Amino acid sequence: MLIEAHELSSSTTTPFDVVVVGAGAVGLTMAVDLARRGRRVALLEAGPAKPEQNSQKWFEQATLSGKNLEGLHVGRFRCLGGTTNFWGGQLVPFAPMVFAQRNWVSDALWPINSNDIAPFVDAGFNILGLGHVIRDDTEVWKRLRLQAPPKTDTIQPIVTRWAPESNLAIHFAKDIAENPNLTVVLNAQVGAIIVGDNGAVEGVQIRFTDSAPIHVRGESVVLANGTIEISRLLQLPDHLDRQTPWATNQWLGRAFMDHIDCYAGGVVPIDNKRFSDLFDNAFIEGLKYNPKLRLADEVQAREQLLEISSHFVYRSSIADNIANLKILVRGLLKGRVKRSALSDPLAMLGTLKFVVPMAIRYIRYRRMMNLSDAGIQLRLTSEQTPVTESRVRLREERDPFGMPIVDVDWKLDPRDFETMARFAEYIKYYLESHRLARVDLAEGLVKRDPDFFAQADDANHQMGGARMATSAQEGVVDADCAVFGTRNLYVAGAAVYPTSGFANPTFTAIALGLRLASHLISRRKELYAKVA
Repeated sequence: MLIEAHELSSSTTTPFDVVVVGAGAVGLTMAVDLARRGRRVALLEAGPAKPEQNSQKWFEQATLSGKNLEGLHVGRFRCLGGTTNFWGGQLVPFAPMVFAQRNWVSDALWPINSNDIAPFVDAGFNILGLGHVIRDDTEVWKRLRLQAPPKTDTIQPIVTRWAPESNLAIHFAKDIAENPNLTVVLNAQVGAIIVGDNGAVEGVQIRFTDSAPIHVRGESVVLANGTIEISRLLQLPDHLDRQTPWATNQWLGRAFMDHIDCYAGGVVPIDNKRFSDLFDNAFIEGLKYNPKLRLADEVQAREQLLEISSHFVYRSSIADNIANLKILVRGLLKGRVKRSALSDPLAMLGTLKFVVPMAIRYIRYRRMMNLSDAGIQLRLTSEQTPVTESRVRLREERDPFGMPIVDVDWKLDPRDFETMARFAEYIKYYLESHRLARVDLAEGLVKRDPDFFAQADDANHQMGGARMATSAQEGVVDADCAVFGTRNLYVAGAAVYPTSGFANPTFTAIALGLRLASHLISRRKELYAKVA
């Protein structure tokens, strides 16, 4: 059921089993999973059903006091489905090494390991429509009838998987419309957490700009409203303007992270066909697979470097027209063509001489040809060292909901850039020694020029601020994502990460959300068993 916040009857609304705040990738997936398993769930989304400028403006008020973080304003979306409305759908589980103790990265330890999350990675593939996904990279290359890129002591080829429908509001549309256990509430801005006199969380307060607040109560409350909004909400007083039981936790809003991206240089294939065979996107039984290169675990440990990967960015003079054609074809297939895709039909027709070979290659080899008449660039995505003073703060100024506006002070450790430079050098040697491509690395990168690294940007992968740990002295939530200092309050999402790896954080966050859903179901069964 999909309703507006103002349609909720009153503050005496019957308690739900679980109240989930935030209907992005993590909150939506988790809420659907809980509802399918018989739990009554209220899923509260601060924005409307689809992206709107009037809703996005609330994010525009956020400020920066540290390194520029472009994703603060262009990487967050306040609507049903959240960032999945503009997400490619790449699903990359964190490597086991990310969960391991790496003293050269951080003294922050994950209280779980890769085996603890593995079953929920499988569950994530299933619930996102990838039940038939090929999990073994070797098998992917076998199905493509190609030799995999060579693995060396320094470089490990990997293959990433992509969701067939990246917009999860569309993927879960049937559940949203028909599951009687799921109530999705739009334009429901949560402004405070309801804390009882005994310190237990009882629900959340929805605020309006022009009317009295409404309380939504639940046996458990899960914050899944994005890294920055989670940090903000946890730092606020409760619904009665009292200090919360967790307010004194020193890690609230701290150790904020993002991935560090940069263009490392130009790439010229030596053998275009071989290069394309190894690095173009592949499609098998309707699912997309994308080859990448990452730094081997052994090198990370030996040289005390961070997790990092690379991919190739293909530049084309007709990129816009190709993009419009993709939108047109996708729209025709799904019955939702956008008029904007037809804005310049003559220009699109002119690209057919490029599109036809692409189509033939796709049909014959299940590969998608990348057009690169304007060149190929090497793009790096690196983990960052957690920095305690990198944080989300609350300003004194308030928005029309009466909530403090956030300021993000994103800080980096300058030593992180050595990882990018070393990896770029390893990639250059790898591609050239195997006669795959010539690489012209950026001079500033090779010379470790601070001015070059100052231009490195974020990846719209916001993490940290409510990190997972074994105690309140080391983090904000425990191994089950429960907030230290209270009962019934949980955090789901990348905010709980103590370290980040290089992978897009979304899929691991979804898996952790599904793990939390199972915990909530088991916990409720235990409580009822004790009562009985």
